[in-house]
Parts: sequence; structure tokens; C-alpha cells
Amino acid sequence: MSQFSKYDVIYILNPNATTEEAAAVSAKVEQIVTDSKGTVLKKDDWGKRRLAYLVQKHREGHFIFFHLSIDTAAIAEVTRNLRLMEQVIKFSVVKDTISHLKAKVKPVRVKTSTEGSTSRPGSVRPMSRPTETRSTEAPVNPSPAPVATPTTPTTQA
Repeated sequence: MSQFSKYDVIYILNPNATTEEAAAVSAKVEQIVTDSKGTVLKKDDWGKRRLAYLVQKHREGHFIFFHLSIDTAAIAEVTRNLRLMEQVIKFSVVKDTISHLKAKVKPVRVKTSTEGSTSRPGSVRPMSRPTETRSTEAPVNPSPAPVATPTTPTTQA
């Protein structure tokens, strides 16, 4: 027996398609899934939306989304049927690889009294810009402080 995988199927219908034609396409996809002993996990009708570019001379399309748990051989049948239907102007089938992963939740860090105001390791603080002073006078370079030379005691004879 084959392993069921999760897939996201999105197809765009001709904007001039009637509701009966849209229901027929959805029913065909659902029938293929049930015949292959798969399940429809989610079905969304996203409605009519504007397309980013012309697709078969259409500026708008009716979007339908399916989230399926289905055999890999049956997803090929879904793809073949979507390609053959006249009302479908574009479709995409993507294998869902991250829905089974759980989000890693980091524990909340509580500041203790020993930490003080130090920043966490690895954090970067933005550097402050030095303030510039503009004056018309020439800059004055301070001369270095004179270095005291050690004195040697003189001997008196």
C-alpha cells in the first residue's frame, strides 16, 4: 500500500464560468480523491480575483484551493484531469512538506537581578554617531604633556 502525502492544489477557473461549471470541476477533483481513498482536508473558494498577468487572455480568474491527503499516483490523475478541463485556465499542485512540523517555541527569558543591564550575547547594539562641531577656527592640537625625566643625584667632592 502506498503512503499518503499532503498536497495543496490551487486552480483558476475562467471568470466567465458559471457556478454549475465551477461545481462540476470541484466535484471531479473530490471524486478522484475519494476513489483513491484519499481525503479532502480543506476546501476554500477564494472567489474572483485579479491576475498579475494575462492568462489565456483573461485579466481575472476564479480561485479554488484544496488541501488533500492523497496517494502520489492519484495526484497524477488529479493533475491530468485539471489539464484537460476547459474551464481551468491555470493550476498548481504543490507537495506540502511543512504542515506536519511543529513550531519550536522558545521559553520566555526572565531577567534576573544578577544580569543587570547587560545585553544578551550575540545581540548587536547600534553605534551612536559622534556629534560633529563645525567652527571657523582652525583645529587646535593639544601638545603632549612633558615627560618628567628622572634626576640623578650629583655627588660633591
